[in-house]
Amino acid sequence: MKRRAGKVRFWAVTIILVVVTAFCCTGTALCRADFGGEESERYYREREQILVKEAGEYLVRQGYENSGLMLTRVVNGDGSRVYTLSIHHSRIKALSGEERKRLTDGLEDFFFTDQECVFRINL
Repeated sequence: MKRRAGKVRFWAVTIILVVVTAFCCTGTALCRADFGGEESERYYREREQILVKEAGEYLVRQGYENSGLMLTRVVNGDGSRVYTLSIHHSRIKALSGEERKRLTDGLEDFFFTDQECVFRINL
């Protein structure tokens, strides 16, 4: 009888430990998923605002005041992002290929480094 009670107690404790472990793992996974979504979105939003501000200031320093700047993004299902920085200014449209390349190279310095992001520039 004592032996049977010992087996029952062993299995009861084992089942409780398995349930507690599963609960803890699920809670950790859900917590990380929630943290990643809100925090990363806030991070990227802040980085995007800084990018547009710094790119605009760079264009003013280069003599292209009142340039129209538009940053668009596409967030893929895997979390990767594709950004397109479009710049509208009549004098930029008249630039030669080499001058456009020099301007593009200067703007690329403002892109934030992230493995998940790809950047494009439309002049």
